[in-house]
Amino acid sequence: MLRYLLKRLITTLIIFSAGIIPVLGSPGLSDQPLWFKTAPGSGITAVQTMAGVSGDDKFLLSAVSASGLSLSGFWGEGQGLSSLSPAQSFTQREASLFHGEHARRSHFTGTALDFLKGGFQFTTGVSQVSALNAPDRVSWFAGATSEGLVFQFSRVDGQESGVAHAAGLQLRLPFGIVRAAYTEATSDAASTVLSWQLPLSRRTSLGFELRDGRSTRFPDGIYQRWVLNISGSLRVRDTLFAREGGNSTTDIATTALLAAGAVGVALVATSGSDDADNQLRFSTQHEAARNVLNGVNPISVAQNLEYGGWVYRNPDNTFSATEPIKGTVDRVNIGSPTSVSSGSVTATYHTHAAYDPKYDSENFSYLDITMNNNWGVDGYLGTPAGYYKFHHYLTGVITTLGTIAN
Repeated sequence: MLRYLLKRLITTLIIFSAGIIPVLGSPGLSDQPLWFKTAPGSGITAVQTMAGVSGDDKFLLSAVSASGLSLSGFWGEGQGLSSLSPAQSFTQREASLFHGEHARRSHFTGTALDFLKGGFQFTTGVSQVSALNAPDRVSWFAGATSEGLVFQFSRVDGQESGVAHAAGLQLRLPFGIVRAAYTEATSDAASTVLSWQLPLSRRTSLGFELRDGRSTRFPDGIYQRWVLNISGSLRVRDTLFAREGGNSTTDIATTALLAAGAVGVALVATSGSDDADNQLRFSTQHEAARNVLNGVNPISVAQNLEYGGWVYRNPDNTFSATEPIKGTVDRVNIGSPTSVSSGSVTATYHTHAAYDPKYDSENFSYLDITMNNNWGVDGYLGTPAGYYKFHHYLTGVITTLGTIAN
């Protein structure tokens, strides 16, 4: 009765304050996983198979079980497998804290052993993960699952990317489901997720989520987001809590989800080399351009030489800028967009050297605007007086976004 009244009260408050509740994003992924499972055979020994599909990700596990023990083999392919494992899921931004090439096509194979003890199903396993243009890596994982608790730990060993660790915890409590996950890599990157979900009805739930991260790949070193989310769903099972095997038979659904989570951690946390992927990342194009102009404009003014380069979008939807190219007193040749090997070019940036009465140094030149229009990209300018200006090529509008060092 008390729980019913609590649900009704929360629902009423949500409806009443719908206009002021901040919703900063969606905690879930667009591709909802779809799982298929065969029923165990009769007799002492049972053979079971489970397959999972989510977007381009595919996972297949087959197990032989007897007397509370099971031995599984699994294999599959994908680009992250994050949506196949609720305990270890990553958003695009969180994945970019580690490496920008986490979405490379990958293949994996592995094995797992399960046994029952004291109401818990204990799982341990290992998988080998390979991806295009990336070294192979090995992911070790272990987990414990009961009717109201799931714990998972994994360790990833990579030839070039070092070691990564991850832990996930889920609790089913009278006031909802609580989840926590932590992932850390040797590249001084880490991600923490805390969430709570309360079912309000059979198809509606209220959720709160906090995500926090750190990375040297972003200039401020941190990433934080909180989300209040109301969602409708037809839920067949509560994430990792479906234990259909009873007290004497292991449940391969638990094994499959733990294995998928371990592979997902391996793909995200050790997906690239820091030596080959060390450009600073920014959330927006404006931030990437401002950072590089703020650093090079004082040099440009002091030397009375123009500097310029390109702003580009990374595969993880963040933005970076190429290293500044030195020019002359009144021009700089930054080449063509094809000279940028990683990501897709979205804008030019350049400075206008020191003040000179012969030039209109505080404004875009006709040549600047023509080049942006020809390439179909935006443009950024750092002026001798320290103004930071933006040319939007689609509209032709030029605005001053603020000031930079000079």
